[in-house]
Amino acid sequence: MKLRTVLGELKATAHVEGPDVNYDGDVVVFPGRDLSRSFPEMLILDVDGTFPDPSQTYVGITLRYVGPALPESLPKSSGRVCYFASPLSTDELRQVFRTLPELHIYLDLQRKRIFKAFETSYDIQRFADHLYEVLGNPLMIINSDRRLLASAGAFPEERADVLEEINQGYISEEVNAQMEAEGILDDVRHAGHSIISENERFGQRWVTSVITYHHMEMGRLDLLEQDRAIGDHDLELVDFAGSLAGVLIDKLGLAGKRAGSGSSVLDDILGNAFANEKTLRAQLALSSMPLDDTYVILELVGNREIPRSHLQRIASRVNAAFRDSLWTIRDGHLVVMVAIGCRVTVGWDAYGRAERIIGQRKAFLTTLERNGLHAFACEPFEQLSLAQARLQQIKALRDADVEDTSHVAFFWQHRYDVLPSMAKSFAQVDMMLDKRVVAMSLYDRDHDTAYLETACRTVEFPGSPSEAAKALNVHRNTYFYRVNKINELFYLDLKRGEDRLAVAFSTHVLEGLGGNVLFDTEQMPESWRYAIRHTRRA
Repeated sequence: MKLRTVLGELKATAHVEGPDVNYDGDVVVFPGRDLSRSFPEMLILDVDGTFPDPSQTYVGITLRYVGPALPESLPKSSGRVCYFASPLSTDELRQVFRTLPELHIYLDLQRKRIFKAFETSYDIQRFADHLYEVLGNPLMIINSDRRLLASAGAFPEERADVLEEINQGYISEEVNAQMEAEGILDDVRHAGHSIISENERFGQRWVTSVITYHHMEMGRLDLLEQDRAIGDHDLELVDFAGSLAGVLIDKLGLAGKRAGSGSSVLDDILGNAFANEKTLRAQLALSSMPLDDTYVILELVGNREIPRSHLQRIASRVNAAFRDSLWTIRDGHLVVMVAIGCRVTVGWDAYGRAERIIGQRKAFLTTLERNGLHAFACEPFEQLSLAQARLQQIKALRDADVEDTSHVAFFWQHRYDVLPSMAKSFAQVDMMLDKRVVAMSLYDRDHDTAYLETACRTVEFPGSPSEAAKALNVHRNTYFYRVNKINELFYLDLKRGEDRLAVAFSTHVLEGLGGNVLFDTEQMPESWRYAIRHTRRA
Protein backbone atom coordinates (compact mmCIF):
# COMPACT_ATOMS: atom_id res chain seq x y z
CA MET A 1 0.00 0.00 0.00
CA LYS A 2 1.23 3.51 -0.84
CA LEU A 3 1.69 6.20 1.80
CA ARG A 4 -0.57 8.45 -0.29
CA THR A 5 -3.26 5.75 -0.11
CA VAL A 6 -2.99 5.71 3.70
CA LEU A 7 -3.34 9.50 3.81
CA GLY A 8 -6.23 9.31 1.37
CA GLU A 9 -8.10 6.79 3.51
CA LEU A 10 -7.51 9.05 6.54
CA LYS A 11 -9.10 11.86 4.50
CA ALA A 12 -6.00 13.99 4.84
CA THR A 13 -6.67 17.45 3.46
CA ALA A 14 -3.07 18.57 3.85
CA HIS A 15 0.19 16.96 4.81
CA VAL A 16 3.86 17.77 5.28
CA GLU A 17 6.36 14.94 5.22
CA GLY A 18 9.95 14.89 6.37
CA PRO A 19 12.87 14.57 3.94
CA ASP A 20 13.16 10.83 4.55
CA VAL A 21 9.51 10.08 3.81
CA ASN A 22 8.48 8.97 0.29
CA TYR A 23 4.91 10.04 -0.39
CA ASP A 24 4.61 7.43 -3.17
CA GLY A 25 6.52 4.75 -1.27
CA ASP A 26 5.11 1.39 -0.19
CA VAL A 27 4.23 1.08 3.49
CA VAL A 28 2.65 -1.48 5.83
CA VAL A 29 0.44 -0.84 8.85
CA PHE A 30 0.86 -3.03 11.94
CA PRO A 31 -2.28 -5.16 12.25
CA GLY A 32 -4.04 -4.81 15.59
CA ARG A 33 -1.73 -2.06 16.84
CA ASP A 34 -3.03 -0.43 20.05
CA LEU A 35 -3.67 3.21 19.25
CA SER A 36 -5.03 4.15 22.69
CA ARG A 37 -1.60 5.09 24.04
CA SER A 38 0.17 6.40 20.95
CA PHE A 39 -2.57 8.43 19.31
CA PRO A 40 -2.37 10.99 17.73
CA GLU A 41 0.83 9.32 16.50
CA MET A 42 0.42 6.28 14.24
CA LEU A 43 3.35 4.10 13.20
CA ILE A 44 3.61 2.56 9.76
CA LEU A 45 6.50 0.70 8.17
CA ASP A 46 8.47 1.83 5.17
CA VAL A 47 9.00 -1.54 3.43
CA ASP A 48 8.49 -3.14 0.06
CA GLY A 49 4.78 -3.82 0.29
CA THR A 50 5.00 -6.99 2.43
CA PHE A 51 4.09 -7.60 6.03
CA PRO A 52 7.04 -7.35 8.44
CA ASP A 53 8.95 -10.32 9.72
CA PRO A 54 8.74 -10.24 13.58
CA SER A 55 12.34 -11.45 13.79
CA GLN A 56 13.63 -8.36 11.96
CA THR A 57 13.80 -4.71 12.91
CA TYR A 58 12.15 -2.15 10.64
CA VAL A 59 12.46 1.60 10.55
CA GLY A 60 9.03 3.12 10.91
CA ILE A 61 7.36 6.30 9.71
CA THR A 62 5.31 8.25 12.21
CA LEU A 63 2.04 9.77 11.03
CA ARG A 64 1.14 12.64 13.34
CA TYR A 65 -2.38 14.04 13.31
CA VAL A 66 -2.40 17.79 13.98
CA GLY A 67 -6.11 18.59 13.73
CA PRO A 68 -8.51 19.70 11.01
CA ALA A 69 -5.91 22.09 9.54
CA LEU A 70 -2.16 22.37 9.49
CA PRO A 71 -0.77 25.03 11.88
CA GLU A 72 1.38 27.82 10.54
CA SER A 73 4.47 26.26 12.08
CA LEU A 74 5.24 22.65 12.91
CA PRO A 75 7.64 21.39 15.59
CA LYS A 76 11.05 20.20 14.48
CA SER A 77 11.38 16.44 14.31
CA SER A 78 13.27 13.69 12.59
CA GLY A 79 13.04 13.18 8.87
CA ARG A 80 10.69 10.19 9.20
CA VAL A 81 7.61 12.05 10.41
CA CYS A 82 4.58 13.01 8.30
CA TYR A 83 2.18 15.62 9.70
CA PHE A 84 -1.36 15.58 8.35
CA ALA A 85 -4.65 17.37 8.82
CA SER A 86 -8.04 15.69 8.50
CA PRO A 87 -11.70 16.64 9.15
CA LEU A 88 -12.29 13.23 10.76
CA SER A 89 -12.68 12.96 14.51
CA THR A 90 -10.11 11.09 16.56
CA ASP A 91 -12.44 8.12 16.96
CA GLU A 92 -13.05 8.02 13.22
CA LEU A 93 -9.32 8.19 12.54
CA ARG A 94 -8.66 5.29 14.93
CA GLN A 95 -11.39 3.23 13.25
CA VAL A 96 -10.06 3.91 9.76
CA PHE A 97 -6.49 3.19 10.79
CA ARG A 98 -7.46 -0.20 12.25
CA THR A 99 -8.97 -1.23 8.88
CA LEU A 100 -5.82 -0.43 6.94
CA PRO A 101 -4.15 -3.87 7.42
CA GLU A 102 -7.21 -5.53 5.87
CA LEU A 103 -7.14 -2.98 3.07
CA HIS A 104 -3.49 -3.82 2.48
CA ILE A 105 -4.38 -7.50 2.04
CA TYR A 106 -7.26 -6.56 -0.27
CA LEU A 107 -5.02 -4.40 -2.47
CA ASP A 108 -2.40 -7.10 -2.63
CA LEU A 109 -4.98 -9.64 -3.82
CA GLN A 110 -6.43 -7.22 -6.37
CA ARG A 111 -2.99 -6.44 -7.76
CA LYS A 112 -2.40 -10.16 -8.21
CA ARG A 113 -5.72 -10.47 -10.07
CA ILE A 114 -4.78 -7.55 -12.33
CA PHE A 115 -1.37 -9.04 -13.04
CA LYS A 116 -2.96 -12.38 -13.88
CA ALA A 117 -5.32 -10.54 -16.25
CA PHE A 118 -2.26 -9.01 -17.90
CA GLU A 119 -0.53 -12.38 -18.24
CA THR A 120 -3.57 -14.03 -19.83
CA SER A 121 -4.49 -11.19 -22.20
CA TYR A 122 -3.41 -11.40 -25.82
CA ASP A 123 -4.90 -8.02 -26.76
CA ILE A 124 -5.85 -4.76 -25.07
CA GLN A 125 -9.62 -5.40 -25.24
CA ARG A 126 -9.29 -8.68 -23.38
CA PHE A 127 -7.19 -6.93 -20.74
CA ALA A 128 -9.88 -4.23 -20.39
CA ASP A 129 -12.57 -6.90 -19.93
CA HIS A 130 -10.55 -8.51 -17.14
CA LEU A 131 -9.92 -5.12 -15.52
CA TYR A 132 -13.64 -4.43 -15.42
CA GLU A 133 -14.15 -7.67 -13.49
CA VAL A 134 -11.53 -6.57 -10.95
CA LEU A 135 -12.27 -2.84 -10.65
CA GLY A 136 -16.04 -3.16 -10.95
CA ASN A 137 -16.67 0.05 -12.91
CA PRO A 138 -16.84 0.94 -16.65
CA LEU A 139 -13.49 1.95 -18.08
CA MET A 140 -11.81 3.14 -21.26
CA ILE A 141 -8.22 2.76 -22.44
CA ILE A 142 -7.12 5.51 -24.83
CA ASN A 143 -3.80 5.95 -26.60
CA SER A 144 -1.78 9.13 -27.20
CA ASP A 145 -3.67 9.84 -30.45
CA ARG A 146 -6.96 9.81 -28.49
CA ARG A 147 -7.86 6.54 -30.17
CA LEU A 148 -10.09 4.32 -28.03
CA LEU A 149 -8.14 1.09 -27.76
CA ALA A 150 -10.68 -0.69 -25.55
CA SER A 151 -13.70 -0.16 -23.33
CA ALA A 152 -15.41 -2.44 -20.83
CA GLY A 153 -18.60 -2.22 -18.80
CA ALA A 154 -21.90 -0.50 -19.62
CA PHE A 155 -21.73 3.28 -19.65
CA PRO A 156 -24.96 5.11 -18.73
CA GLU A 157 -27.43 5.81 -21.51
CA GLU A 158 -27.68 9.50 -20.57
CA ARG A 159 -24.02 9.90 -21.52
CA ALA A 160 -24.68 9.98 -25.24
CA ASP A 161 -21.36 11.77 -25.75
CA VAL A 162 -19.42 8.91 -24.21
CA LEU A 163 -21.41 6.27 -26.09
CA GLU A 164 -20.82 8.11 -29.37
CA GLU A 165 -17.07 8.21 -28.71
CA ILE A 166 -17.08 4.47 -28.01
CA ASN A 167 -18.98 3.90 -31.26
CA GLN A 168 -16.63 6.11 -33.30
CA GLY A 169 -13.50 4.78 -31.63
CA TYR A 170 -11.98 8.16 -30.77
CA ILE A 171 -12.18 10.75 -28.01
CA SER A 172 -13.36 13.96 -29.60
CA GLU A 173 -11.25 17.09 -29.71
CA GLU A 174 -13.95 18.92 -27.71
CA VAL A 175 -13.79 16.48 -24.79
CA ASN A 176 -10.01 16.48 -24.77
CA ALA A 177 -9.89 20.29 -24.92
CA GLN A 178 -12.34 20.52 -22.02
CA MET A 179 -10.19 18.22 -19.88
CA GLU A 180 -7.13 20.28 -20.72
CA ALA A 181 -9.00 23.54 -19.92
CA GLU A 182 -10.15 22.20 -16.56
CA GLY A 183 -6.59 21.22 -15.75
CA ILE A 184 -7.43 17.57 -15.14
CA LEU A 185 -4.68 16.18 -17.34
CA ASP A 186 -2.11 18.65 -16.00
CA ASP A 187 -3.07 17.71 -12.43
CA VAL A 188 -2.53 14.02 -13.23
CA ARG A 189 0.82 14.69 -14.86
CA HIS A 190 1.94 16.91 -11.98
CA ALA A 191 0.79 14.47 -9.30
CA GLY A 192 2.41 11.51 -11.03
CA HIS A 193 -0.58 9.29 -10.29
CA SER A 194 -4.30 9.02 -11.06
CA ILE A 195 -6.78 11.48 -9.56
CA ILE A 196 -10.54 11.62 -9.00
CA SER A 197 -12.46 14.39 -10.73
CA GLU A 198 -16.18 15.16 -10.79
CA ASN A 199 -18.36 15.99 -13.76
CA GLU A 200 -20.72 18.54 -12.20
CA ARG A 201 -23.14 18.44 -15.13
CA PHE A 202 -23.91 14.73 -14.70
CA GLY A 203 -22.91 14.37 -11.06
CA GLN A 204 -20.42 11.64 -11.89
CA ARG A 205 -16.95 10.95 -10.58
CA TRP A 206 -14.15 9.78 -12.86
CA VAL A 207 -10.72 8.40 -12.19
CA THR A 208 -8.27 9.77 -14.76
CA SER A 209 -4.80 8.30 -15.12
CA VAL A 210 -1.98 8.81 -17.61
CA ILE A 211 -0.40 5.62 -18.94
CA THR A 212 3.37 5.85 -19.21
CA TYR A 213 6.04 3.41 -20.32
CA HIS A 214 9.77 4.13 -20.10
CA HIS A 215 8.87 7.72 -19.11
CA MET A 216 6.86 8.16 -22.33
CA GLU A 217 3.17 9.06 -22.28
CA MET A 218 1.28 6.26 -24.02
CA GLY A 219 -2.33 7.25 -23.32
CA ARG A 220 -4.94 7.22 -20.53
CA LEU A 221 -7.00 4.81 -18.48
CA ASP A 222 -10.29 6.41 -17.37
CA LEU A 223 -12.70 4.81 -14.91
CA LEU A 224 -16.30 5.93 -14.25
CA GLU A 225 -17.79 5.56 -10.77
CA GLN A 226 -21.07 3.78 -11.44
CA ASP A 227 -21.42 0.19 -10.22
CA ARG A 228 -19.44 0.60 -7.00
CA ALA A 229 -18.05 3.49 -4.97
CA ILE A 230 -14.51 4.62 -5.73
CA GLY A 231 -12.09 5.03 -2.82
CA ASP A 232 -8.59 6.43 -2.64
CA HIS A 233 -7.24 2.89 -2.67
CA ASP A 234 -8.78 2.39 -6.12
CA LEU A 235 -6.33 4.96 -7.48
CA GLU A 236 -3.51 2.64 -6.56
CA LEU A 237 -5.12 -0.21 -8.51
CA VAL A 238 -5.80 2.00 -11.51
CA ASP A 239 -2.15 3.14 -11.56
CA PHE A 240 -0.97 -0.47 -11.39
CA ALA A 241 -3.35 -1.45 -14.19
CA GLY A 242 -2.16 1.54 -16.21
CA SER A 243 1.48 0.50 -15.88
CA LEU A 244 0.65 -2.95 -17.25
CA ALA A 245 -1.51 -1.43 -19.99
CA GLY A 246 1.55 0.61 -21.01
CA VAL A 247 3.58 -2.57 -21.45
CA LEU A 248 0.79 -4.14 -23.51
CA ILE A 249 0.28 -1.04 -25.66
CA ASP A 250 3.99 -0.85 -26.40
CA LYS A 251 4.16 -4.57 -27.20
CA LEU A 252 1.22 -4.32 -29.60
CA GLY A 253 2.46 -1.07 -31.15
CA LEU A 254 -0.72 0.83 -30.30
CA ALA A 255 0.71 3.89 -28.56
CA GLY A 256 0.09 6.22 -31.48
CA LYS A 257 2.11 8.82 -33.32
CA ARG A 258 2.43 11.17 -30.36
CA ALA A 259 4.25 8.41 -28.50
CA GLY A 260 6.51 7.60 -31.44
CA SER A 261 4.70 4.39 -32.34
CA GLY A 262 2.97 5.42 -35.54
CA SER A 263 -0.40 6.91 -36.34
CA SER A 264 -3.45 5.18 -34.89
CA VAL A 265 -5.57 7.13 -37.36
CA LEU A 266 -3.68 5.66 -40.32
CA ASP A 267 -3.81 2.19 -38.80
CA ASP A 268 -7.59 2.45 -38.49
CA ILE A 269 -7.99 3.91 -41.98
CA LEU A 270 -6.03 1.00 -43.46
CA GLY A 271 -7.99 -1.45 -41.33
CA ASN A 272 -11.30 -0.03 -42.59
CA ALA A 273 -12.38 0.64 -38.99
CA PHE A 274 -14.60 3.61 -39.86
CA ALA A 275 -18.10 3.51 -41.28
CA ASN A 276 -17.99 6.18 -43.98
CA GLU A 277 -15.97 8.93 -45.66
CA LYS A 278 -17.27 11.60 -43.27
CA THR A 279 -16.02 9.68 -40.25
CA LEU A 280 -12.70 9.02 -41.97
CA ARG A 281 -12.21 12.72 -42.64
CA ALA A 282 -13.14 13.62 -39.07
CA GLN A 283 -10.51 11.27 -37.68
CA LEU A 284 -7.84 12.34 -40.17
CA ALA A 285 -8.46 15.89 -38.97
CA LEU A 286 -7.07 14.81 -35.59
CA SER A 287 -3.69 14.30 -37.24
CA SER A 288 -1.36 16.74 -38.94
CA MET A 289 -2.42 15.60 -42.43
CA PRO A 290 -4.19 18.04 -44.78
CA LEU A 291 -7.73 17.28 -45.89
CA ASP A 292 -9.02 17.50 -49.49
CA ASP A 293 -5.65 16.31 -50.76
CA THR A 294 -4.31 13.50 -52.93
CA TYR A 295 -2.59 10.67 -51.04
CA VAL A 296 -0.20 7.83 -51.85
CA ILE A 297 0.51 4.84 -49.60
CA LEU A 298 4.03 3.45 -49.46
CA GLU A 299 5.10 0.14 -47.96
CA LEU A 300 8.79 -0.25 -47.17
CA VAL A 301 10.09 -3.81 -47.46
CA GLY A 302 13.57 -5.23 -46.93
CA ASN A 303 15.23 -8.54 -47.71
CA ARG A 304 15.36 -9.39 -44.01
CA GLU A 305 13.16 -8.92 -40.98
CA ILE A 306 13.77 -5.55 -39.30
CA PRO A 307 13.21 -5.13 -35.53
CA ARG A 308 10.33 -2.85 -34.62
CA SER A 309 12.62 -0.42 -32.77
CA HIS A 310 14.70 0.05 -35.92
CA LEU A 311 11.56 0.50 -38.03
CA GLN A 312 10.52 3.30 -35.67
CA ARG A 313 13.84 5.05 -36.25
CA ILE A 314 13.45 4.65 -40.01
CA ALA A 315 9.90 6.01 -39.71
CA SER A 316 11.15 9.19 -38.03
CA ARG A 317 13.52 9.81 -40.97
CA VAL A 318 10.82 9.11 -43.54
CA ASN A 319 8.41 11.37 -41.67
CA ALA A 320 11.01 14.13 -41.73
CA ALA A 321 11.55 13.66 -45.48
CA PHE A 322 7.87 14.30 -46.26
CA ARG A 323 6.23 17.33 -44.69
CA ASP A 324 2.74 15.81 -44.67
CA SER A 325 2.81 12.11 -43.86
CA LEU A 326 1.60 9.51 -41.38
CA TRP A 327 3.17 6.16 -40.62
CA THR A 328 2.33 2.92 -38.91
CA ILE A 329 3.79 -0.59 -38.68
CA ARG A 330 1.70 -3.43 -40.10
CA ASP A 331 2.79 -7.06 -40.40
CA GLY A 332 6.40 -6.12 -39.69
CA HIS A 333 6.58 -3.51 -42.47
CA LEU A 334 6.61 0.26 -42.32
CA VAL A 335 3.56 1.77 -44.07
CA VAL A 336 3.49 5.50 -44.85
CA MET A 337 0.70 7.68 -46.26
CA VAL A 338 2.05 10.77 -48.03
CA ALA A 339 0.04 13.81 -49.11
CA ILE A 340 1.17 14.93 -52.58
CA GLY A 341 -0.96 18.05 -52.97
CA CYS A 342 -4.33 18.86 -54.48
CA ARG A 343 -5.42 18.26 -58.05
CA VAL A 344 -5.60 21.57 -59.91
CA THR A 345 -6.69 20.30 -63.35
CA VAL A 346 -9.61 18.25 -64.62
CA GLY A 347 -7.14 15.61 -65.77
CA TRP A 348 -5.33 13.11 -63.59
CA ASP A 349 -1.88 14.58 -62.98
CA ALA A 350 -1.30 12.66 -59.73
CA TYR A 351 0.99 10.08 -61.35
CA GLY A 352 3.46 12.76 -62.31
CA ARG A 353 3.19 14.54 -58.96
CA ALA A 354 3.76 11.31 -57.05
CA GLU A 355 6.78 10.34 -59.15
CA ARG A 356 8.25 13.82 -58.70
CA ILE A 357 7.63 14.16 -54.95
CA ILE A 358 8.51 10.59 -53.96
CA GLY A 359 11.04 9.63 -56.60
CA GLN A 360 13.13 12.77 -56.22
CA ARG A 361 13.10 13.14 -52.43
CA LYS A 362 16.80 12.57 -51.69
CA ALA A 363 16.45 12.13 -47.93
CA PHE A 364 13.85 9.42 -48.47
CA LEU A 365 15.83 7.60 -51.15
CA THR A 366 18.97 7.74 -49.02
CA THR A 367 17.07 6.18 -46.10
CA LEU A 368 15.90 3.36 -48.37
CA GLU A 369 19.40 2.73 -49.72
CA ARG A 370 21.16 2.76 -46.35
CA ASN A 371 18.67 0.35 -44.81
CA GLY A 372 18.37 -2.03 -47.75
CA LEU A 373 14.71 -1.19 -48.32
CA HIS A 374 12.47 -1.08 -51.37
CA ALA A 375 9.33 1.06 -51.45
CA PHE A 376 6.11 -0.04 -53.16
CA ALA A 377 3.67 2.76 -54.01
CA CYS A 378 -0.05 2.41 -54.70
CA GLU A 379 -2.04 4.52 -57.11
CA PRO A 380 -2.85 8.03 -55.83
CA PHE A 381 -6.30 8.47 -54.31
CA GLU A 382 -8.46 11.29 -52.99
CA GLN A 383 -11.19 9.36 -51.17
CA LEU A 384 -9.96 8.00 -47.83
CA SER A 385 -12.34 5.06 -48.10
CA LEU A 386 -10.12 3.75 -50.94
CA ALA A 387 -7.09 3.43 -48.63
CA GLN A 388 -7.63 -0.23 -47.78
CA ALA A 389 -8.05 -1.16 -51.45
CA ARG A 390 -4.87 0.77 -52.27
CA LEU A 391 -3.01 -1.21 -49.62
CA GLN A 392 -4.17 -4.38 -51.39
CA GLN A 393 -2.71 -2.92 -54.60
CA ILE A 394 0.66 -2.77 -52.89
CA LYS A 395 0.36 -6.40 -51.80
CA ALA A 396 -0.44 -7.39 -55.39
CA LEU A 397 2.54 -5.34 -56.62
CA ARG A 398 4.84 -7.09 -54.17
CA ASP A 399 3.48 -10.52 -55.06
CA ALA A 400 4.09 -9.83 -58.76
CA ASP A 401 7.83 -9.72 -58.01
CA VAL A 402 8.37 -6.97 -60.58
CA GLU A 403 11.83 -6.12 -61.80
CA ASP A 404 12.57 -2.53 -60.88
CA THR A 405 16.11 -1.21 -60.54
CA SER A 406 14.98 1.92 -58.70
CA HIS A 407 14.24 2.04 -54.98
CA VAL A 408 10.56 2.86 -55.56
CA ALA A 409 8.13 0.73 -57.58
CA PHE A 410 4.98 2.61 -58.62
CA PHE A 411 1.89 0.49 -59.23
CA TRP A 412 0.80 2.31 -62.38
CA GLN A 413 4.17 1.61 -64.02
CA HIS A 414 3.71 -2.13 -63.46
CA ARG A 415 -0.04 -2.52 -63.89
CA TYR A 416 0.25 -5.21 -66.57
CA ASP A 417 2.78 -7.12 -64.50
CA VAL A 418 0.34 -7.17 -61.60
CA LEU A 419 -2.84 -8.15 -63.45
CA PRO A 420 -1.79 -11.69 -64.46
CA SER A 421 -0.20 -12.35 -61.06
CA MET A 422 -3.55 -11.61 -59.40
CA ALA A 423 -5.27 -14.36 -61.38
CA LYS A 424 -6.05 -17.39 -59.23
CA SER A 425 -5.91 -19.86 -62.14
CA PHE A 426 -4.66 -20.24 -65.69
CA ALA A 427 -8.29 -20.12 -66.77
CA GLN A 428 -8.53 -16.55 -65.52
CA VAL A 429 -5.30 -15.62 -67.31
CA ASP A 430 -6.61 -17.35 -70.40
CA MET A 431 -9.60 -15.02 -70.44
CA MET A 432 -7.29 -11.98 -70.57
CA LEU A 433 -5.38 -13.13 -73.61
CA ASP A 434 -6.34 -12.73 -77.25
CA LYS A 435 -5.36 -16.14 -78.68
CA ARG A 436 -4.30 -14.56 -82.00
CA VAL A 437 -1.57 -12.69 -80.10
CA VAL A 438 -0.58 -15.85 -78.21
CA ALA A 439 -0.38 -17.77 -81.47
CA MET A 440 1.82 -15.03 -82.94
CA SER A 441 4.12 -15.19 -79.90
CA LEU A 442 4.48 -18.97 -80.20
CA TYR A 443 5.02 -18.75 -83.99
CA ASP A 444 7.88 -16.30 -83.44
CA ARG A 445 9.42 -18.68 -80.95
CA ASP A 446 9.16 -21.69 -83.24
CA HIS A 447 10.30 -19.93 -86.46
CA ASP A 448 12.66 -17.24 -85.13
CA THR A 449 10.53 -14.45 -86.59
CA ALA A 450 9.60 -11.06 -85.12
CA TYR A 451 5.93 -10.60 -86.01
CA LEU A 452 4.81 -9.80 -82.43
CA GLU A 453 7.57 -7.22 -81.99
CA THR A 454 6.52 -5.67 -85.29
CA ALA A 455 2.91 -5.51 -84.09
CA CYS A 456 4.03 -3.88 -80.81
CA ARG A 457 6.05 -1.21 -82.63
CA THR A 458 3.09 -0.52 -84.89
CA VAL A 459 0.98 0.14 -81.81
CA GLU A 460 3.79 2.18 -80.25
CA PHE A 461 4.17 4.43 -83.33
CA PRO A 462 0.63 4.78 -84.71
CA GLY A 463 0.48 6.29 -88.20
CA SER A 464 4.27 6.45 -88.47
CA PRO A 465 5.65 3.45 -90.40
CA SER A 466 9.07 5.12 -90.68
CA GLU A 467 9.52 5.38 -86.92
CA ALA A 468 8.24 1.84 -86.43
CA ALA A 469 10.67 0.51 -89.03
CA LYS A 470 13.51 2.49 -87.46
CA ALA A 471 12.70 1.05 -84.02
CA LEU A 472 12.75 -2.45 -85.54
CA ASN A 473 16.00 -1.63 -87.41
CA VAL A 474 14.50 -2.85 -90.71
CA HIS A 475 13.69 -1.28 -94.10
CA ARG A 476 10.22 0.19 -94.68
CA ASN A 477 9.43 -2.49 -97.23
CA THR A 478 10.34 -5.22 -94.73
CA TYR A 479 8.12 -3.55 -92.18
CA PHE A 480 5.11 -3.43 -94.56
CA TYR A 481 5.73 -7.06 -95.55
CA ARG A 482 5.53 -8.13 -91.90
CA VAL A 483 2.35 -6.11 -91.27
CA ASN A 484 0.65 -7.79 -94.21
CA LYS A 485 1.78 -11.24 -93.08
CA ILE A 486 0.41 -10.52 -89.57
CA ASN A 487 -2.99 -9.95 -91.15
CA GLU A 488 -2.64 -13.03 -93.35
CA LEU A 489 -1.30 -15.49 -90.74
CA PHE A 490 -2.88 -14.31 -87.50
CA TYR A 491 -6.02 -12.45 -88.63
CA LEU A 492 -4.94 -9.21 -86.93
CA ASP A 493 -5.60 -6.02 -88.89
CA LEU A 494 -3.35 -3.43 -87.24
CA LYS A 495 -5.36 -0.63 -88.84
CA ARG A 496 -8.32 -1.55 -86.61
CA GLY A 497 -8.41 -0.06 -83.12
CA GLU A 498 -9.79 -3.24 -81.52
CA ASP A 499 -6.98 -5.37 -82.94
CA ARG A 500 -4.35 -2.84 -81.85
CA LEU A 501 -5.82 -2.92 -78.32
CA ALA A 502 -5.71 -6.75 -78.38
CA VAL A 503 -2.01 -6.64 -79.25
CA ALA A 504 -1.13 -4.06 -76.58
CA PHE A 505 -3.10 -5.62 -73.73
CA SER A 506 -2.25 -9.27 -74.45
CA THR A 507 1.44 -8.45 -74.88
CA HIS A 508 1.56 -6.74 -71.49
CA VAL A 509 -0.12 -9.74 -69.88
CA LEU A 510 2.33 -12.13 -71.57
CA GLU A 511 5.25 -10.05 -70.35
CA GLY A 512 3.81 -10.10 -66.85
CA LEU A 513 3.54 -13.88 -66.94
CA GLY A 514 6.83 -14.84 -68.52
CA GLY A 515 9.15 -11.91 -68.09
CA ASN A 516 9.43 -11.58 -71.88
CA VAL A 517 7.25 -11.53 -74.97
CA LEU A 518 7.69 -15.22 -75.79
CA PHE A 519 5.62 -17.10 -73.23
CA ASP A 520 6.97 -20.54 -72.23
CA THR A 521 4.29 -23.03 -73.17
CA GLU A 522 5.93 -25.71 -71.05
CA GLN A 523 4.67 -23.80 -67.98
CA MET A 524 1.08 -24.04 -69.17
CA PRO A 525 -1.39 -26.82 -68.35
CA GLU A 526 -1.80 -29.37 -71.15
CA SER A 527 -5.37 -28.23 -71.73
CA TRP A 528 -4.21 -24.68 -72.43
CA ARG A 529 -1.40 -25.80 -74.75
CA TYR A 530 -3.97 -27.88 -76.66
CA ALA A 531 -6.24 -24.84 -76.97
CA ILE A 532 -3.38 -22.73 -78.32
CA ARG A 533 -2.33 -25.41 -80.84
CA HIS A 534 -5.94 -25.70 -81.97
CA THR A 535 -6.12 -21.90 -82.43
CA ARG A 536 -2.88 -21.92 -84.41
CA ARG A 537 -4.10 -24.68 -86.79
CA ALA A 538 -7.35 -22.81 -87.35
